[in-house]
Amino acid sequence: MRPPPFRAASEVAVAAAMDRWNAVLETSDELDVLRIDLTRAVDLIDGFPPLRRALTDPSRSGEDKAALVTDVLQEAFHPDVVDLVAGMVRSRWSQEGDLTRALERIHGVTAVARAERRGEIERVADELFQVFRLLGHERRLRNELQGRDDSAERRLQLLDDVFGGYLLPTTMEILRRLITSPRHPSLTSAVLRIAELAAERRNRLIAVVTTAVPLSDQQIERLRGILSRQYDRDVHINVAVDPEVVGGVRVHIGDDLVDRTVAKQLENVRRQVAG
Repeated sequence: MRPPPFRAASEVAVAAAMDRWNAVLETSDELDVLRIDLTRAVDLIDGFPPLRRALTDPSRSGEDKAALVTDVLQEAFHPDVVDLVAGMVRSRWSQEGDLTRALERIHGVTAVARAERRGEIERVADELFQVFRLLGHERRLRNELQGRDDSAERRLQLLDDVFGGYLLPTTMEILRRLITSPRHPSLTSAVLRIAELAAERRNRLIAVVTTAVPLSDQQIERLRGILSRQYDRDVHINVAVDPEVVGGVRVHIGDDLVDRTVAKQLENVRRQVAG
């Protein structure tokens, strides 16, 4: 399940914040510090509801809220993070929780930029998709990693036990954040989203293609060519096999979903018959 899209006011605020932050990411030599401080800032704001409400209160002026951010953060956070949050609270937000959701998204972009700076972005994207595919098949593992009834320490230990010897440290850092953050309704969709951010950073799209049986290399290359022409960008194909697809193919690319499976056609028929 993907997180719901931001409503209009919040979407404008997110876009403006992302534009400002991308300029920081292009010039900063402290991406690791920025990533850590973004984590701390999100957890601080979300973990103290009176502060979160004050920072998103539409009855308070933007300058008043920005001053509050400066008072609370300036002593212990990187100046670029303080400036980012101060700028964000000057904007209007559709819902109270959108501010921290947006900061979590910016945190993901920062982690991806850090991977790119290290020359690891291609491998990180591929590893994240491998994790996404495994979680889709292994329900018990997925439930244990995202189960809020277990302690964060236990879930992190499970993550290390399963993936620690196989994935890059950069990939593991991203997964640790996704597992411990309460702002992701679905671990699998959160992992996919970061993989997509990595692809976007390289001006590529990731297409998740789900079929009942594996595709041949020739079929994958043909589909890649079709999608690349359609979207006018290089498209990377990741294939997931799901026997429940019952023939046909389901293509999920960005926010677009093309479902041409027998199961989907039967569902449409049943809906039409039911009126």
